[in-house]
This record gives sequence, C-alpha cells and structure tokens, in this order.
Amino acid sequence: MVERATGRDKRRKLLLELVQRELISSQNQLRERLSELGIVANQATLSRDLRELAIIKVPHQDGSRYVLASGQMDGQGHHQSRFRELVVSVELSLNLLVIRTPPGSAQPCALALDKLQVRGVLGTVAGDDTIFLVLGGEEPFYSTADRVRGMAGLPPLGPPDTLPD
Repeated sequence: MVERATGRDKRRKLLLELVQRELISSQNQLRERLSELGIVANQATLSRDLRELAIIKVPHQDGSRYVLASGQMDGQGHHQSRFRELVVSVELSLNLLVIRTPPGSAQPCALALDKLQVRGVLGTVAGDDTIFLVLGGEEPFYSTADRVRGMAGLPPLGPPDTLPD
C-alpha cells in the first residue's frame, strides 16, 4: 500500500511538472509523456489526477492546453505569464478596460489578473471571452490601461488626445 501511494505521488508530481513546462493538449499526449518517463497510467486514473490536482484544459492559440487552475499557481510570474498568454486585446473606454480573450478564457484570465492586484483596478467581471475592469483611484485611467496592456505584451495607448476648444 505504501508503494501505491508513492507511485501516485510520483505520477502526480510529474503531471504538475509536465503541464507547467510543456504544451500538453490531450490526455493521450499526457499519457504518452508519462510513459516515456516510466509511468503507466490509464485514462480513468489520469482524469482523476487532473481533477484532483486542479489541472484544467483551456483554449490556446494552437487549440487547447492543460494548465494549473489559477488558485494552484505559484508566485506572480505564473499569473503574469498566464495573463499574457490569454489576452488578445485591451481597450480603454472611460473608466472601463475591455479585455478580449479566446473563447472560454476570460474567467481564468480575470482570476490571474485579480491575483496580480494591479493598482488602479477596483474590480473585474468576466464572461466567456470578455473581461471588464473597473478603474479607479488617483492615477489617470490611461496609466492603468497602459500598465495592463504592458502586462499583456501590448504597446501603450498613452494619454488621450485633448479635444480642440
């Protein structure tokens, strides 16, 4: 019985490492990678491990991939990386930022953004592929927008043009 728990722990540790290091898009691919590392797991075991480890499948530019659910991530770097990976566009409208993501990615992206605690962001609301950020505080909204755009790897918008008198 102790061997079984040790084997399970080793398999789960490898699962976590694989989804953090590699782009894994299917359980079959994951099972093949584990097999290459000397671990044999059937589909039911793999599904249970993924569920219990909070490893989820999310849309990705090349289809989909397995990632750790945001609550399982370590450190700001993972949240930043996840945010950058999922954002398609960031636009400013008065005191709202509108962030577009691939379908099904808005909620994990918003959770990653919430974990980053960006100054000037009062709250987030996420749908399927769109996030609204409510901006507030002392700093100009465009500054917060530029900071969020930078986190997403997008160029800054800069200060708004002034209207002619």
